[in-house]
Amino acid sequence: MSAPDPSSQTKLPKLTPAKLAPAKLLVAASGTGGHLFPAIATAEQLADFHIEWLGVPDRLERQLVPDRYCLHTIPVQGFQQQFGWGTLKILSRLVLSILKVRQILQQGNFQALLTTGGYIAAPSILAAWSLGLPVVLHESNALPGKVTRWLSPFCSVVAIGFTAAEPYLPKAKTLFVGTPVRSQFRVAVAEQPPLDLPIPVNVPLIVVLAAVRAQSVSINWFARWLQPGLQQEFGLSISPETMTQTPKIFSIPTISLYLSTQIWQRCCNDLILPSVELEQVA
Repeated sequence: MSAPDPSSQTKLPKLTPAKLAPAKLLVAASGTGGHLFPAIATAEQLADFHIEWLGVPDRLERQLVPDRYCLHTIPVQGFQQQFGWGTLKILSRLVLSILKVRQILQQGNFQALLTTGGYIAAPSILAAWSLGLPVVLHESNALPGKVTRWLSPFCSVVAIGFTAAEPYLPKAKTLFVGTPVRSQFRVAVAEQPPLDLPIPVNVPLIVVLAAVRAQSVSINWFARWLQPGLQQEFGLSISPETMTQTPKIFSIPTISLYLSTQIWQRCCNDLILPSVELEQVA
């Protein structure tokens, strides 16, 4: 399958209320907050679209999306392993996923696809492209992921969060837009309720932000390893903001000054993330 010439891609419709009112948009975003929250922030600004969501059955979107949008799910996984017999299984699932997304797009009469990358973007982009639908891909990272690099030529436009990503996408039509931010971040800090955390007064505070899976495990192990020395030498308190998967993995006893909170619950309740609340306590 050869990549199309970006200049020959289907042109995006002009974003005027009259034309957007009947339009149906499928948003394909799954997995971690880095993919989900920019997509949610974008969807919040598209009130004139009828939006439905495409995700994976066992990921974070199951908690964040159903209360807002109709959620479709497909079984798909990434190419994180070396090529071998397992690769054939992944490729076969990819083909089935493409066919499933094509069915969703056709039966739902969707006019366009928005995706924020990740492995769910692969079948979504290819399915929409095969149907001649406009595809908008948003890449938040300065170093684009594999799916973005491989499939960006099949997209109508790739919106990038950093201009540094552009050289990695030479065959794509790129547009620098930054990273979408949800409306909750725009609320003044002074209007937020005080944090309900047992943080000692008059001591420096270190907030450790961890993602998911292996990355969060290594970051939190390192933070816990540092805690005794920081407390002894400087009287510092570490407050790690972690996802739900991480605390279950630890067997280390909780240190009294090491506070562990789960930020995804705050996201579900539409509260301000700790990165914003930090301004109140730092």
